[in-house]
Amino acid sequence: MLEQLHREVRKFGTDQIFHFGRPLTSHLVETGRWLEKWGSPRALVAAGAFHSIYGTEEFREKAVSLDRRPEIQEIIGEEAEALVYLFCLADRHALFSVEAVGSYSVPLPSLGTRAELDEPTFAALLELEAANIVDSALHQADAPPTAGRFWLERFESVKPWLSDKAHHTAREVLTSWSADAVRERMRVEGWLTDD
Repeated sequence: MLEQLHREVRKFGTDQIFHFGRPLTSHLVETGRWLEKWGSPRALVAAGAFHSIYGTEEFREKAVSLDRRPEIQEIIGEEAEALVYLFCLADRHALFSVEAVGSYSVPLPSLGTRAELDEPTFAALLELEAANIVDSALHQADAPPTAGRFWLERFESVKPWLSDKAHHTAREVLTSWSADAVRERMRVEGWLTDD
């Protein structure tokens, strides 16, 4: 499945958009791969492989404009695309401040509104964020030294909504995160060379 999604996402020029020193394609597909490793449903894996195709609040470069949503739905399905849409437009930091009781909602700042979520969608967005952050942490050598602790605290706060595998991986990666280790990994993978 990921091989097909890899081919599809590349059609949108993601090889020419860079995400912390490597093509966006690599980050998208690897995010999907983490979700697949964790045993996520097919729709969530597909969402992972396209998760920031419309750009996000933090990663503003858009490979695809929102008027092409039907095209993305055709490729990954409506359920997966709905997760991608929410992931791209939401203030994702707000996901970590939702109370354990009551309704779930997340701000969509660019639209000036909020999206009401059911609990499975809320949990899926957190799982997607965990895969996104794990892959980013493994490839972002210029992140501040406090980044690992920052994200670790956030994932601990939503542990009840994360799968055990996602929580364990995030904890393992973020606890041992260091810029030197990331640079070495990037060198081994061929994304970083010594000049």
